[in-house]
Amino acid sequence: MTSILLIIALALPSTAQAGWFRKGKDKERKTYSEVDEKGASGERTKDGAPAAEDDEGAEHDGEDAGTTSHGTVDLRDADSSMREEPKAVQAPEGSLWDFIENIEGAVPTDEAVPQSEELDEERQAEHTFLIEGVNGRPPEAFYADPLAATADDPLFLNLVNPADYDIPVVINADVIRWMRYFTGSGRKYYARWLERSTKYRPMMYEKLDKAGLPRDLVYLSMIESGYATHAYSRAAAVGLWQFIAPTATEWGMRVDWWVDERRDPEVSTDAAIAFLGYLNKKFGSWHLAWAAYNGGPGRVDRAVARHGTKDFWKLSKAGAFPDETDNYVPKLIAAAIIGHNPERYGFTGLQYQERLDYDLVQVPPSAGIDVLARCAGVSVAQFQEMNPHLLRFTLPPEGKGLFVHVPKNGKDTFLAALDKVPPAERITFSRHKVRPGESLGSIAKRYGVSAADLQRVNKISNPNKILVGMELVIPGKGGAAAMVAANDGPRAEPKAPASKATASKSTSEQAPAKAMTSTAGAGASQPKATKITHVVRKGEALSAIAARYGVSTADVMRWNGISNANKVNYGSKLVIYQKASAWSTHVVRKGETMSEVAERYGCSVADIKGWNNLKSSEIYVGQKIKVRR
Repeated sequence: MTSILLIIALALPSTAQAGWFRKGKDKERKTYSEVDEKGASGERTKDGAPAAEDDEGAEHDGEDAGTTSHGTVDLRDADSSMREEPKAVQAPEGSLWDFIENIEGAVPTDEAVPQSEELDEERQAEHTFLIEGVNGRPPEAFYADPLAATADDPLFLNLVNPADYDIPVVINADVIRWMRYFTGSGRKYYARWLERSTKYRPMMYEKLDKAGLPRDLVYLSMIESGYATHAYSRAAAVGLWQFIAPTATEWGMRVDWWVDERRDPEVSTDAAIAFLGYLNKKFGSWHLAWAAYNGGPGRVDRAVARHGTKDFWKLSKAGAFPDETDNYVPKLIAAAIIGHNPERYGFTGLQYQERLDYDLVQVPPSAGIDVLARCAGVSVAQFQEMNPHLLRFTLPPEGKGLFVHVPKNGKDTFLAALDKVPPAERITFSRHKVRPGESLGSIAKRYGVSAADLQRVNKISNPNKILVGMELVIPGKGGAAAMVAANDGPRAEPKAPASKATASKSTSEQAPAKAMTSTAGAGASQPKATKITHVVRKGEALSAIAARYGVSTADVMRWNGISNANKVNYGSKLVIYQKASAWSTHVVRKGETMSEVAERYGCSVADIKGWNNLKSSEIYVGQKIKVRR
């Protein structure tokens, strides 16, 4: 019988074999529910349950031929890395948003969608890489120097000096495997991570220096989130350091309906530094500290006790950890090795982001985000980008207030402007939990506000998609709703770049000032607009119509007196006030092609390539493309 099962297993495709053997392994595992069993990022099995260690791991005698102690480099096993089979890994299944919508209790924000999909796509690429393995060396195109790919040492292992790093760097088959991933199929992700790194690393370096911890711990954030503040994982982890909620609250972060400090770059970095410092002190090993960050301190404790060693590589070979934790440590080391010399590995011509810099200010409770943005002299979108930890369109009503980020050297100006706004005009609101059968229109009617304001305040991009149990902020009548309308606009819309091209002149009547207030900042002159009549075609959604003309759905609803975005009839004539030469930013979704984007915005592929200085028509998920209408 055993022989028959073995023959069947060997006949299966590689991915099926991986799943078949993994299921047999999983049956021998226990499941632990304590918070201590989860690391910061909540290492999980494929079904979403917390992964637990093997109870009966084989003891390992002797040294691993490809593993060295800290401070040495052993190349004995380098060539064999190409022949080794990776441990079986099962790719996650199902939609990412099935997880996220349950976590948030709300429609995912515009920022969360591309960042989370990119992270999920990269995780899937890792799974594929580990299952299929790597054959051959990286192609020559991966490197700036074509000769590098034909060299005997294409990964420049002979140039890796552990003394150049302040974390314990070793070279073995597992580290080499991840170096091949980052310079091969994972190259596009690593490049994006490098581009984002300069936005957050200066702050991280300062905090790590102050805590006396290694600077190279920034690579842990890199492999966790790709330096994305809004990234969600399938394990319900969030932010730069990918904390799950229980671990986040345990280490002092606020995670509730109003605020999620896992998204706050500084607060989450402070928590990660405290947690990593604790783990390193507890285990006396950075390798085990990283394993515990991923898989949980309790699992590492039991592994050390059972196998009688604190050598991560021995524990890994003995089967003491889940596959994800086994790969976590070598992946971090590989990321650091490449990150110290990115040009050496062909990462050139990158567009690095500017450092995130701001002042920290404490403000009273219940203030509207729109009011705070106006006082800070920035748009609502800019203020939200600076304050990713604020989940709602208003600050929480309780407590002494909350710390927010305002532009650097703008603290005094901000406080003076806020002081001039009467408390009653800062915002008034109530909360409503969506019940079965309710729509955005029916809720708006109940509270005597417009569906457009309700959609805008709660950052709902699709008014047709509200979830039962979701809690909504209901803006008060009068001032608050008016301020929201006055400051809202296309959230990702950049300023038109300087060029010799001039805006097209309006050929028909100009829109009333009120119609364009949603696209103008406080004190700005009203842009000229063209009045357009759009006839609704069969199957067209209001959101698609708005996107076509570069305006918000809420604006279209207000201009045409529409209270329910779901009720737009075929053949109806809609009035659209379109800004002349309007620029918008489109975030590429999964499966989209450039031709589809061009068709959506009424332009050509050549236009998009020219506006964005693109040489090819290839686009990737999460990429931001500038379009002009």
